[in-house]
Amino acid sequence: MKMMKKMAALVLAAFLAVPMAGSIVYAAEGSLQFTDPETQVGETVKVDMVIRSGGDAIGDADVTMTYDTDSLEFVSGDGVESDGSGKLTYSGSGDGTESELRTTMEFRALKSGTAQISVDSSTAYLYSDETLNLDEGSSAITIDAAADGSTTAEPTGADAAAGETTDIVVNVNGTDYNFSEAFTSADIPAGYAETTLNFNGEDRRFVANDAGVYLGYLVDSSGAGSFFLYNEDDATFSPYLEVSVSDTTSIILLNKPDQVSLPENYQQVELTVSDQTFPAWSDPSNSRFYVIYALNTRTGQEGLYQYDTEDGTYQSFTAPASDDSSASDGSVVGRIGAFVGEHIAIAFALVAVIILLLLIFMIVFAVKLVHRNQELDDLYDEYDIPMDDDEEEEDRPAVQKKSRKQFVGYDDEEDEYDDEYDDDGYDDEYDDEYDEEYDDDDEYDDEYEDDEVDAHTGNTKNIRRKKSSKKDDDYEMDFIDL
Repeated sequence: MKMMKKMAALVLAAFLAVPMAGSIVYAAEGSLQFTDPETQVGETVKVDMVIRSGGDAIGDADVTMTYDTDSLEFVSGDGVESDGSGKLTYSGSGDGTESELRTTMEFRALKSGTAQISVDSSTAYLYSDETLNLDEGSSAITIDAAADGSTTAEPTGADAAAGETTDIVVNVNGTDYNFSEAFTSADIPAGYAETTLNFNGEDRRFVANDAGVYLGYLVDSSGAGSFFLYNEDDATFSPYLEVSVSDTTSIILLNKPDQVSLPENYQQVELTVSDQTFPAWSDPSNSRFYVIYALNTRTGQEGLYQYDTEDGTYQSFTAPASDDSSASDGSVVGRIGAFVGEHIAIAFALVAVIILLLLIFMIVFAVKLVHRNQELDDLYDEYDIPMDDDEEEEDRPAVQKKSRKQFVGYDDEEDEYDDEYDDDGYDDEYDDEYDEEYDDDDEYDDEYEDDEVDAHTGNTKNIRRKKSSKKDDDYEMDFIDL
């Protein structure tokens, strides 16, 4: 019985082991190999690279390589890209029928000796997506001295495979250049890689870094080419000068004085760095430091930096607050002054409008005043009113005071007025004199006696009007009860 149980356990274990063995996948083996050519200084040399699978159809492959930029200048390669700092990247795909991938890279020999091309990393698959482990090799290029005995050569960058100079003319600081695509990987600054950008209606070769800074290659009239900073906003170029401020950061000096705002004690000067001139600002009280405007290649942001002329170093700079009290004046006058300073054209227009309105108001008021004076003159003429007060007083005839008794028609209810006139000092003799004058005067007729109703008391009053007996008097005076 125990024997039967042992046999069953063994059979069960065997059945369970079968599927487990079937799930184990073994990667295929392949190889990555290079040729080891020989050449001379100044000559071009071709290096073949081949990836083999060992018989199965090969699929995709990616290989990263490095080479000695002092000894070799990369020219071209099918499926190969250079970052300009000595790194090459290859990407290829099989068609499902071949068991190998092959490409050829072309270099130009710059220095005699042995130049190495080595593999940093590689990834490959069969066409069936099975991983292909590669046995990585390397290339050793033997470079002999040139026929004339020279052992070094300068990079040309003029090989047709690198591109060509166009007829597009651009102007940088008063100098004309031709846009060119005839640069090689050896010309590309460290940290930049080749890319394409639409310029002048076509996709052109440029280089760019991770922060989105673009450089274009320009050639002057002598045929010398170099990279310039490209501004995408207005499709313009400016001198390219990159200086290191730390192990991880560098800056590109810019010529944008209109973007700089500093206190008035800072004066604009010119700073020459590597035969290039850029605007800078300095404080006369401390000539050691200069302030420049630059682009940070790590962040892609523009800002102020301070250059130490003694140490030859650059640091980020924050502009100090202005000493001008009016600039920071928060009062109404200060704000108005700031507005006028920033919008001088608008301020002049407002002043002109205000002056025009005041002129119109003055004209309107002057016209109204002239019309008023004319109306007063017409009124004086109509009523024969003297214009001068002094003449009016001289021409006015003298009127003698008369007694209260010259007026008749008062009833008994007006006795209080008689008492008032009596108290004012009019004596009876004066009253009698005028009474006799008026009583004895035959020139007063009944036709001059009129009855009139008093507006205050409602009583009827008899008013006598005097007609002068003197023939030379040309006026008459009416006496009424006041």
